[in-house]
Parts: sequence; C-alpha cells; structure tokens
Amino acid sequence: MDIVEAEVIIIGGGIAGLIAAEYLSMKKNVIVITKFDIKHSNSYLAQGGISAVIDKNDTWQEHYMDTLQAGHFHNDPEMTEFLVKEGSKVIDSLSCWGVPFDRNLNGQFLLGKEGGHHRNRIVHAGGDQTGKKIMEALIRRISDKVRIETGQYAVELLAANGMCYGVYCKDNDGCVTLYKSTHTILAGGGYAGIYSATSNANGSDGSAICMAYRAGAELADLEFVQFHPTLLKSEKISGLITEAVRGEGGVLVNSNGSPIMDGEHPLKDLAPRDIVSRRIFDEIHNQRGSVFLNIKDVSDFENKFPGVTILCGNAGISLDAGLIPVTPGAHFTMGGIKTDLFGRTSLEGLYAVGECANTGVHGANRLASNSLLEGAVFAKQTAQYILSEKNERILSFSFSLIQESYSAGNYSNDALLEINDIQEIMDKYAGICRDEEGLKKAENKFQLGNFNPALLDQPIALIKRFNMQTMAWLTVTSCLKRKESRGSHFRRDFPFALKEWEQKKIIRSVLRDESFIAKKAAAGILN
Repeated sequence: MDIVEAEVIIIGGGIAGLIAAEYLSMKKNVIVITKFDIKHSNSYLAQGGISAVIDKNDTWQEHYMDTLQAGHFHNDPEMTEFLVKEGSKVIDSLSCWGVPFDRNLNGQFLLGKEGGHHRNRIVHAGGDQTGKKIMEALIRRISDKVRIETGQYAVELLAANGMCYGVYCKDNDGCVTLYKSTHTILAGGGYAGIYSATSNANGSDGSAICMAYRAGAELADLEFVQFHPTLLKSEKISGLITEAVRGEGGVLVNSNGSPIMDGEHPLKDLAPRDIVSRRIFDEIHNQRGSVFLNIKDVSDFENKFPGVTILCGNAGISLDAGLIPVTPGAHFTMGGIKTDLFGRTSLEGLYAVGECANTGVHGANRLASNSLLEGAVFAKQTAQYILSEKNERILSFSFSLIQESYSAGNYSNDALLEINDIQEIMDKYAGICRDEEGLKKAENKFQLGNFNPALLDQPIALIKRFNMQTMAWLTVTSCLKRKESRGSHFRRDFPFALKEWEQKKIIRSVLRDESFIAKKAAAGILN
C-alpha cells in the first residue's frame, strides 16, 4: 500500500471540488482525486445556468423567497440568505477566471428564466452548455497548481475518535493508496444514480456520503430526491432537456396536444420541479398517455439550445414536428452529509461541499439553477475557513490505526443485490410517489445487517454495489420516517404537509442505525 501526504485532499472533481482547489492552491498543497476523467462529472453536464441577482429590478429577497417556496420552507433560513446574497460575486469571480457567459451586444448578461423563479436571473454560458464552459475554465486554472489523481475510487475514510485523517482509494488494478491529510473535503456528488432513470453521470452512487456515514458523520434529509420533469424519452432515456427550454416558451402537452400544466400552478410550465414531475408522472402512469415538450414557439431553437439539439439527434428524435418526448427522472439529491456555513461535518478534519453536502439551502426541493451556485458559494467558504486556521491540526495517529482500518474482515455479500435490481426497486417503491407498503418492501430487500464491513480487500464493482445498496436503504428508511408529503417527498398515504414536521430534519448516523438494527435483530423482526 502506498501512502501519500498532502495538506488538503479533495474527493471529487466537479464545480465544488475545483473551486475549493482553486482557492486553496494559493497557500496549500492540494490533491484532487476523481473516479474518472476530470471532465466526467455532473457539473460538466449541467445545461442550466447559475441563478444570481443581477438585474436592477431584482433583489436578493425575491431570490430568497423563490428558494424557500420551492423548498417548501424546509430550508435553513440563514444559510439560504447567505447563498442568494453571494450570487453576483460568484458570477464576477467566474467571469474573471475566464468563463464566457452569454451576453448581449451591449455586454450585459443574457438572463434566462427557469422553474420556480419569478424573475429572469439565470446566467448561462454557451446556451445550454454552462457546466461545460465553467468546468473548462476551472480545469485550465488549476491544472498547473494542483495534483489531480484520476481513476481512483475512494473507498474508506481514515477516521478515529471523531477525527478524519485522510482517505483510502483503490484503482482499477486493485492497488490501494492511503492519502493522508489534515483536511479532507468530500465533493463526490449525490445519489440519483440509485434510480434507473436519471440525468446524472455514471458514478452518482452516493459513495462519498456512504464513506462519511461509515466513518460516523451525520447525514440529513435523505428522503428528498428531486426528479427533473423533462428527461428525453427515447428507446433508452438518454439525457436532460434543460428547463430553460420552457423558460423560452416551451410548453408541456399530452398526446392530444393539450397543455398539461394549465390550472395546476400559477407559474404553469415553470412551476417548481416537484409539481411538474408529479403532473407528468400522472399523465404517463395514471392516464396512460405520453407527454411532449412543444417547442414550436421557441425561436432559433438550435442556436439557443445546441446541446439539446445534438442530444435529440443522437437519440433519433426529429425536431421538425416541434415535439420532444419527455419523462421525469432522478436529477438531484437534497440530502447528504450535514454541514455548517464552513463545510464542516460532525467529524473534525472532514468537510463536504456540493451535492454530497446537506447545507440546508435547498429545503425539500431545489430551486432551478441553485445547484452550481451552492457548489461555488460553499466551496469558497470551506476553502477560506481552512486557509484561516492558524493552528494546524497535527496528524497524531499511530501506524496501528492504519493497520486496524486496513485489515480485511469476513464479509459476506449474500444479501448484496445487483445494480439493476437496486435501481428497479427504487423506481418501483421510492420514486416520485411513495407509500408505507412499498417502502417497507424496499427496506426488507435492501437490509444488509452490517452497513460497516471491511471493504478495502473487495473489488471496486462490489464496493460500488455495496454503496448503492447502503444509499438505497438509507433513502427508503428516511422516507418511511417522514410521515407527510413535503416538496420532492410525496407519500400517497400521507398526501399533505403537516405542521409537526415543519423544519424537522431526519438525522442519520451509523451508530444510531446499528443500534436500531441490533434491537430489531434481537426481537427477531429482520427479514
């Protein structure tokens, strides 16, 4: 086993990880670790833009209220206020770093409008290629300043006594490397990949969240999974149709050509995503129909949306008729590792940023184009906190700790499901619409008994399955605990939001869950 040391280790190469690396590299020795090529991330795929208060008629208070309304007031008010006030600063910084945001002939930003927003405040780059343009600029900036390790799957954190000292990673050849660090930042994305229909890049398996969970960090809000209303529906669902298409005049229609959002919400096709997704779900599954995005009134579509145009072409969907077949799919996960304003988790030395973090700004349902904003804002906050620390923590652990954490254990994978089976169960029982009967069936299928085995000697394929099944179990059991409907979490048996659940978070930790599982096992009620 190789051992590599750095002052800061960052797991994940999306916008949050790379912005943290950009700020930290000025004074720290930084290593960025990614599973795949640095361009393989959800940030790179992001078609939407960054929401920011730039228009003179817009205010942070309006952005704040739109964010709270979309999140069904489950948001952390102070964190959300901080987020929206930082929007214009993020755009200024990214512009200075070379991101070519779309502007008019006078040099002013072209501001789009997306679901849940009452004003035009979405800044785009390259039309529907904002994520790609931002990531290209960030990669150019950090390439010569930061060591980037690709092809490394982060398996376990080196943690003891409430402190994190680094991370064990494994490459495709099975070689293990321990990256020791004073500060470890998790920026490994969310867990929408536990569903079959998803807009996410391959690899969104919740691995960073599961690592933190096994190490003892607290998680929160795992029941809140956002389903984007408009994934392209072809023989194989093959990509996202950005919400900006509806912002430019696209209308959702049924098989008869009738608009399906009329009378559903004051914002109609630009209602918050949870509302639009459930309406499409109803049309497809209950009305047995199809749903299309009518783009006939969107002028200059191919130039405004080059990415969507290519996507449709690759899927064999002609745009001549002006109708794009769509269906909802898992898109963003509001739950994650519980953090504060500075990205700190419940473990000293461990931080989380981006989609794997639960900052509280998204509440029960994320407002469109707030995800890249969140990643940028709290990555900067985390980096500045680390840079401000005057007394660096000494890595005071013994070699015996490394041996203990690395030692292989007897691990039985008899209860481990295949990835397709995990996704099928999540689709069926824990998707857009849920109920107790289905969630309990899923819980029993996902139950492993031991959610913290020794994994380092196992092949990466098995570790990935273990993470996905752990993440699926955590999600469905959190769904069971929240006996109400709020935002993206909709239960048929509890169809309304309840006052007693307002601002109430479901907190998960491995110590609490292991105790609960042990009690159930002792009572003989585990299947």
